[in-house]
Amino acid sequence: MQFLLGFIVGVIVLGVVMWKIMPKLMLFTRESSLSFEDTVEKMQEGAKKIGWNVPHVYNMKQSFEKAGNTNVEKMQVISMGHAKHAYEIVQHDKDKNILSMMPFRLGVYEDKNGKVHFCGANMGIMSKMFGGNIDKVMGVSAKELDTLFDKIAK
Repeated sequence: MQFLLGFIVGVIVLGVVMWKIMPKLMLFTRESSLSFEDTVEKMQEGAKKIGWNVPHVYNMKQSFEKAGNTNVEKMQVISMGHAKHAYEIVQHDKDKNILSMMPFRLGVYEDKNGKVHFCGANMGIMSKMFGGNIDKVMGVSAKELDTLFDKIAK
């Protein structure tokens, strides 16, 4: 009986810990060593240099202000993708469900103190959840982007 009670308590504690930790593992935020504009520009240039496409940059500040919001800090979302990597995943029907997460999106924002940050999904960790081919391809993608991010982060 004590074993069963201990097991149940252990499962509950593990669940609560995972609930608290997972968001911090799934997403990353890093401070930029550059100005806001330079961060957005260097991210786009760097992505293109490593073979990634940048199909769109969303000006979130402009969108929020257009909707009537005021005192909005600078923020943009950069969509970037690598067609070869993406195709390596979606050529398999069982892996097409990840299509909704493509292309990768990187947020760049200025906080209330004027510091510039960039953020996004932690593809290295997320890839492990999917396993198989997705893990392999997303792992490569994560390493490519991490190299770019390391050049811009403080």
